Amino acid sequence: MFRDGRVELVVDLRAYRLAAVQKTAYRLAARCTAVLGDVGESSVVVHLMFPVPLSEAPALEVARVFFQELLDQELREQIAVETAPLRNLILAHAYSRTGLPSDDRE
Repeated sequence: MFRDGRVELVVDLRAYRLAAVQKTAYRLAARCTAVLGDVGESSVVVHLMFPVPLSEAPALEVARVFFQELLDQELREQIAVETAPLRNLILAHAYSRTGLPSDDRE
């Protein structure tokens, strides 16, 4: 919803992780300031505020880009969760060959 030069969005936290919302806000920081409201059980309100006054059409375009980026960030979060065991195994294997000094000091 566009009002008073800003856009108010409601993000469903059953579909998107809060971390994805925060990362999206950061990614769009050059275009707007995203202020996250109270985090509810299933949603969070996000206010997009612009550094210069915008009319409704360009402001809603930024909102569209917000949701496009939000989907990208959510998929990145999902991939990170799904690949964590493999990533940890690769790191453990890599560090097992480093020859780091042990705690045995004699």
